[in-house]
Amino acid sequence: MTSPAQSYRVFARKYRPRSFAEVIGQDHIVRALSAAIDKQRVGQAYMLIGPRGVGKTTTARIIAKSMNCLNGPTVTPCLECPPCVEIERGSDMDVIEIDGASNNGVDDVRGIRDAVQTHPIRDRRKIYIIDEVQRLSGQAFDALLKTLEEPPAHAMFLFATTDPHKIPETIVSRCQIFEFRRIREVDVQAKLQFVCDQEGVVVPSEVLAAISRGCRGGMRDAESMLDQLLATSDDEVTLDDLESLSGLARPERWLRLFEAIANDDPRVILLEIAGFLEVGGTERDFVEQSVDALRDLLHVALLGEDSIGVEPAPERKQQMVELARTLGRDRMEGIMGMIFSLESRIQRSPLGARALLEYTMLRAARINQFFELANLLNNDGTVQAAVTTPPTSRIAVAAPQPTPTPKAVPKPEAAVPKDAVPAPAAAPKLTFNEMMAQLTKERPTLAATIKSYFITAEKTATEVVLILRQANGADLSVLEDPVEQRALRELSFSPLPWRIEFEVPPIIPVNPTVESLVSEFDGQQEIE
Repeated sequence: MTSPAQSYRVFARKYRPRSFAEVIGQDHIVRALSAAIDKQRVGQAYMLIGPRGVGKTTTARIIAKSMNCLNGPTVTPCLECPPCVEIERGSDMDVIEIDGASNNGVDDVRGIRDAVQTHPIRDRRKIYIIDEVQRLSGQAFDALLKTLEEPPAHAMFLFATTDPHKIPETIVSRCQIFEFRRIREVDVQAKLQFVCDQEGVVVPSEVLAAISRGCRGGMRDAESMLDQLLATSDDEVTLDDLESLSGLARPERWLRLFEAIANDDPRVILLEIAGFLEVGGTERDFVEQSVDALRDLLHVALLGEDSIGVEPAPERKQQMVELARTLGRDRMEGIMGMIFSLESRIQRSPLGARALLEYTMLRAARINQFFELANLLNNDGTVQAAVTTPPTSRIAVAAPQPTPTPKAVPKPEAAVPKDAVPAPAAAPKLTFNEMMAQLTKERPTLAATIKSYFITAEKTATEVVLILRQANGADLSVLEDPVEQRALRELSFSPLPWRIEFEVPPIIPVNPTVESLVSEFDGQQEIE
């Protein structure tokens, strides 16, 4: 007899979508795959790209069921026939799921290459689902390439990855690409409410809203957080339970913190930081959550009280509106820049993370004094450079203007024979924005990264130079990838090759007053 502990299934597995109709937040992918299945135009290799917990592997299993269902191929698998049931259990002999992180060697892929040639034992298709495919080694990708070039008719490959830029272009180019989006908070909250209804439990909507915000668009993380919360709570689930369990701070904590910053109250600032860390949150959690809370306040200030991503509880709404008005746009943008800078400093000095956090928040409380003094100095004509708090200096590189040429004297038009054939019209030249749109279609990841850091573009006689802000981490890896750089040099729609350059920090004359402000408020100069 199976005990309750043995039969229990976590929410992320119990409420995993079983068909395309149950997939949430990926309508663009559901429509495309459904049309391909209906028209019998299903490809043999798909690359499913997106952040964790948004449905990549789940969608791959649904594709497998749709292709191998006894009633298929069909967009609506029956979910009852042996192939459907076994695929859901992970026991179908013809649907092989592989973890790319632990089976990443060349011998593992050679085994796939040899086995794929044999026909399915029972099903219509032999399907390989490779999760975290970016973890395969270079030799493993080389071994897989030949199979992708000429796959047997019965074979199908479904690759899932969170880091597509780590996959060789030769592999990506042989797959159909589907990019999964982060799931909207309102959709995550609706799914969590559905789970609660099915389980017969009551969870306050403000708790579900906090989980939806904290999971950052990942449904699996949200369901796991709710599952853990219900398992550890004795009575009614509260925001205090969520805060102590997951480190997700109550909304009131951020309101108290930013009110203390607005009033320059160092005691409350330090107490709120201590309270956050005492319930289990880390300094990195503080950075992420405080930026989200400040973003909501900024949206209220810029777009109105009804223009934020998640509707606050009625008792907090008016407080948010008043706080947004008190802080104002300039102060909130400045504080946000300081918090972004704090993240990189914590990475460099993890042992001093708490001191850096307290220092930054205390300096944020005095930022208004800095703005007032800087404006006063500028109005008096004493200082010409504005002092700001964003983490890096900015220098705008303007595109060179063409030198005016004297107007030529028009020549008399020569007579054109009546039977002359008109010259063909020149192909229309694409604007830079049109070329960027084309790049987005061909290389969406590269185009999105360029747009995130783009400053301006310069056209020379031999190339187009893209001037970008300095990137780091995964974005820098994309921009410096030799494959991506070669692609920019060989754009079919551009008359000139493209090249990337990063901005050069400006050389700023030392001014004693400005230097004192920069040191006091942890700012940097910005050249206008």
